[in-house]
Amino acid sequence: MGRMPQTVHSIGRGTAIALAAMLLQALAAPAARAAQSGPLASAPAPRDSHALQQVQVTASKLDRHTLRRVAIQFVKLHGAVSPVIHQIGRWRADVCPKVTGLRPAGSAYVSRHVEEVAQSVGAPVRGIGKRCAVNVEIIFTPVPQAMLDHIAKAYPALLGSSRSAGDTSFRHAIQSWYLTGTRAVNSAFQSFRGFTGSNSGTNTHQSFIPSSLVGVQVDPAYGQGFAPIGLAGSYFTKGLTSEILHVLVIVDTRKVAGESLRSISDYIAMLALTRMGSLEGCNELPSIIDLLSSGCGEREKPQTLTDADTAYLKALYSSDLEANLNIEEGDMRDRMVTAITGR
Repeated sequence: MGRMPQTVHSIGRGTAIALAAMLLQALAAPAARAAQSGPLASAPAPRDSHALQQVQVTASKLDRHTLRRVAIQFVKLHGAVSPVIHQIGRWRADVCPKVTGLRPAGSAYVSRHVEEVAQSVGAPVRGIGKRCAVNVEIIFTPVPQAMLDHIAKAYPALLGSSRSAGDTSFRHAIQSWYLTGTRAVNSAFQSFRGFTGSNSGTNTHQSFIPSSLVGVQVDPAYGQGFAPIGLAGSYFTKGLTSEILHVLVIVDTRKVAGESLRSISDYIAMLALTRMGSLEGCNELPSIIDLLSSGCGEREKPQTLTDADTAYLKALYSSDLEANLNIEEGDMRDRMVTAITGR
């Protein structure tokens, strides 16, 4: 497949990836058929209300002092900071998912669910089910490494900003890559600096860029390039914000075949709405990320987004993220504690 210039919101790139996913599905037909006949091809499994209740009430049983301590760890685990400006990032553009590799009903369910979660926690969404510029690409495939190798060769920018060589290794059942950008409050740059599907540099395609992205500088890959200048000398703010511009999520259908589509959709929603620091950690506060984590031992694993997950995401999309990192994290912790305790 030939290379072509791509912007974050290019329809052509999304179509090319979808075609590549279908081709790889066909090459792995037996595994694909096995995955399609499992829970991923059906409606969400009913909840085990008793088990879910046990998981959800864990946070509210903690005293406030303990809850503050574990909440800050939850924030650090679920909110990886930008390596460029060392701040937590979130979406400013409307979250717009597209799913490839499932039957139409399954794809529609996952896509709609991600939008519904985004809307419920205060993340920007144009409207449930409305047409929008795709910026969250979710690929279900029984051959995730082959899919990743194709993307790394044809569209390396989709693997994100400031990435490392290990980003081309598929090591989890579900894995995500983030393209991020930096916005200066008193911006000296007024146009979006896009990216291409090759290593030929950056292109600007204003016709594809929504107004919410004007003034954003794409963070440099591999640590190269320069970050914008903020407010030097301030103890409270850098005058800069980190933004998520694009998320790529690849799901290994062989490894998640035993999970319900609802559980997988919640897991994907968390990855799509925050830049996760680790998929193997296990905080005292349960998280949907524990579902596939090897670090939680025999502890009950949540099947849906937990109270802590929802409280964290609401805190992420309501906190002042122009502040310095320690202030950002403290603000998010306090908002989480208030949401969980109700006071």
